[in-house]
Amino acid sequence: MNKSNYLLMLPVLVMLFALGCKKKGCTDPAASNYDSTAEKDDESCEYAVYTVPTTYTFTDADGNSTVSYGGQTARMDMLSEMVTYLKSANGSNATPASLDAATLLSMYDNSYTGWSDTSLVENGKQLKSKTALNDAGVQAIFEGWMNAAAAGSPGDTSVSYLQSATGLEWTQMIEKGLMGACFANQLTSNYLAGLESDDNTDAVDASTGKYYTEMEHHWDEAYGYFTDAIDYPTNGTDRFWGKYANKSYLEDNLGSATDISTAFRTGRAALSAGNTTDALAQRDIIVAEVKQMQAGMAIHYLNDVKSKIGNASQDAINHSMSEALAFIMGIQFISSTPDMSSSDINTLVNLIEPNVAGFTQSVNDINNAIDQIAAATGLEAYKDVL
Repeated sequence: MNKSNYLLMLPVLVMLFALGCKKKGCTDPAASNYDSTAEKDDESCEYAVYTVPTTYTFTDADGNSTVSYGGQTARMDMLSEMVTYLKSANGSNATPASLDAATLLSMYDNSYTGWSDTSLVENGKQLKSKTALNDAGVQAIFEGWMNAAAAGSPGDTSVSYLQSATGLEWTQMIEKGLMGACFANQLTSNYLAGLESDDNTDAVDASTGKYYTEMEHHWDEAYGYFTDAIDYPTNGTDRFWGKYANKSYLEDNLGSATDISTAFRTGRAALSAGNTTDALAQRDIIVAEVKQMQAGMAIHYLNDVKSKIGNASQDAINHSMSEALAFIMGIQFISSTPDMSSSDINTLVNLIEPNVAGFTQSVNDINNAIDQIAAATGLEAYKDVL
């Protein structure tokens, strides 16, 4: 090789040498032997061993609790009181306009001062701002239902539930609708969705009792939208997702209560041990399970409607179909990658929306809706047993 060719090859040789001499080590920040100076992973990473507790109880090295989800409990308490107020217009009071729109709207944005639980008054928490990631359009839909609920049930005086002239039951649309657009949406699309950018090294502020890391706290807040019971499903099965996940048709077929609570406890134990890799894997399990839980409820109530056609009153059919419709609408809010888009949901709503005579869909129409949901959410094997 002449001198000129050697000079031309020299930079290439230097680059190849540099590439071949990259410092090897563990490049995973979640590992106990993470090397921040390592440029090439040598598969030597070691991870802390952790034990998954039987209850949602976690402490730091000094025994201080690191769990906090009080804001989520407060919002569940708000919806509980709102639902109680809505149901006061059922039964013999279903026809008169016995509700006050201003009361419902103030409950929604927590400008309400009449909470029976006085700790909710001016506590800085609200349902409205947490609905569909604070989407004004979706919030307006719920406010429209609240205004309509206050107008009473026009027409048929035989109805047992507060509903529109076409059979849409406002209590179900608001309660089950917010379970999806608020609770499940916040769980999957907000708190669990942003974990990768959270810190899991330092306590937020131990001097004020915030012994948890940012990542631990966001994980706990997601858990709080599922249930506020540390020993779920022994307790916490009395309302909202904690209630429905433990229903036999979901738990026996999809394992919703067991799988979701186990993944939450496992992921949180991993976070406490500094193993974010395991925690993120559990996060993905939770999101997938919540998607199927939401869709499973929609299918269940569509099956319930089928069982009532020809065997129950139109009032009872309207009741179940309203629940189905509310759960269907929630599918679009589960995670940043929902199994069905808003366009898909609108197609289903148009298929089963009420008309002047109430819900009058045929069994074929209902089966069509079930098939669409099952195909989109991976529930084909369970659509007939949910």
